[in-house]
Amino acid sequence: MSRAGRGWLLPVCLGLALLTSADAAAGRQGVNLLEGDWAHFAGAVLTDAGVRVEGLGRAIVPTEDADDQTPVANPPINLRGPVLRVTGDFALSARLALPSDPGGAYLTLYGELPYNQDEWRQPGRAVTLGVEDDRLIVELQDGIADPQRHVYSLGGREAAVTLGLARLGDEFEVRIDDKTVATLADPGLFDAGRLRFGASATVGSSFVLQALTARALENGRVEAIEEGLPVVEGEPQSLRRLAKKHHPHLDIGTAVSPIPLFADDAYARLLAREFSMVTPENVMKFQFIHPQPDRYAFAEADAIVEFAEVNRMAVHGHTLAWKEALPRWVTQPSHSDERLRQILAEHIAAVVGRYKGRVRSWDVVNEPFEPFGAALRSGSPWYRAMGEGYIAFALRQAHRADPEARLYINDYALEHPGPKSDAMYALAKSLLARGVPLHGIGFQMHEDMTEDYQPVAASVFRDNVQRFIDLGLEVRISEMDVNLHEDDSEERLQDQAEYFRAMLELARDEPAFTAFSMWGFTDRYSSLQEWWDADGFGNGLIFDADYRPKPAYFSLRKALRE
Repeated sequence: MSRAGRGWLLPVCLGLALLTSADAAAGRQGVNLLEGDWAHFAGAVLTDAGVRVEGLGRAIVPTEDADDQTPVANPPINLRGPVLRVTGDFALSARLALPSDPGGAYLTLYGELPYNQDEWRQPGRAVTLGVEDDRLIVELQDGIADPQRHVYSLGGREAAVTLGLARLGDEFEVRIDDKTVATLADPGLFDAGRLRFGASATVGSSFVLQALTARALENGRVEAIEEGLPVVEGEPQSLRRLAKKHHPHLDIGTAVSPIPLFADDAYARLLAREFSMVTPENVMKFQFIHPQPDRYAFAEADAIVEFAEVNRMAVHGHTLAWKEALPRWVTQPSHSDERLRQILAEHIAAVVGRYKGRVRSWDVVNEPFEPFGAALRSGSPWYRAMGEGYIAFALRQAHRADPEARLYINDYALEHPGPKSDAMYALAKSLLARGVPLHGIGFQMHEDMTEDYQPVAASVFRDNVQRFIDLGLEVRISEMDVNLHEDDSEERLQDQAEYFRAMLELARDEPAFTAFSMWGFTDRYSSLQEWWDADGFGNGLIFDADYRPKPAYFSLRKALRE
């Protein structure tokens, strides 16, 4: 061990003050990281004793056609909390008051945050320190591979322990209380220079993070920073400003993920500059926001809503009743039909009620039909409990929770005339005839553009959507992307641009369209990215992976000026 590493274990008292600007340059006096924002951390409650962390057991459930049906752990991250900026050698110390049961208590230090979709998770780069029964667990996660897991016996379980981690050159030194238990090679997990924190516990258990401190070692620098919500004025030629000026009936929207929103300043600023509406991409889905029967995880959805509010953006909620993205506690037990009705009613009341007056509109029912047919998806637990009636039930429950919110049914492959579009039309007409509070239909518009396939023509879509408008419904393009697959040549990018423009012109010229919304805006964070390729990107959105505008962006801007 280097001389700089000797005696690095930090003091753990809660009274350490945040550094002055002079001290922060070196960070030698120590930084108390509990003084940051822990109110936006799911499963965490700040108490007089410290931060109590409850086990949410949040996980991403694979879709039913995935080969591996094992849920992937998706523990919370304190995205709005303190960020530690580090260079060189540094040391961290955490004091944990453990539960009396053998449940696990874990602290994760992220050098690179994971990226989530509703059915997969790229894990990022991180170190996790945990206590399970009388064992110390150390996991090193580097990118997409399985983590390196190391287990050490503690020789007994105490009521409280102090865990320590130091980076010393190209090694990590791990301590528990005042004893070194391991020296491990560092694969560069914190080379990006910023650390964020996560913590989790076994479901049904909890622990108290009594102290979390950091300091620089001999050749290092440490500084704690608080990153507020960026407020960005839309530029006169931005999409949102052009739409507001020339076509005020139409919001320009996009799906949004909280991890890049609060960890990537370029993403946040571009979002606020160009868009007037956000749709939380995943964090309002059931498995993210309601991971246990008696536990909700609102923190990430709250953060997106707050960002939208300070930047004067509308919020479209997504989604309340869907066949997918359901936690195992909903799908695996043999619930009675009445219990499933109760679960859905309570979920809608809690989620819509929390955002009453703050979320303008909701995808109440998402993708109720089979992929390319007229039949309703019978595999949904809601359908099994209530049949087709679950759709009206969900809409009525959402209306009861917020009578002012606009309520939508959202699905894909509706833009083409055919059996699925006909079935949606018949469903909407029936619901309206029965007085069910349905206000609009979302047409997802996930399109593919290849040599062998061209998406639906704007004129065909216009004729098809008109019959829904004639029912008195609002309509919205809700999740548009145009996947070029293997061919993103300049010629194909121009074709993509013309297609985006044609669809925006349709929405621009028809007052019944309330939004032109895309499923993301930059290829850097796209659902078209393959989960197994951490460095690969999609190509279906209007900004590339380096935030450079593609021809599609300029075509949209031109359409809004006309």
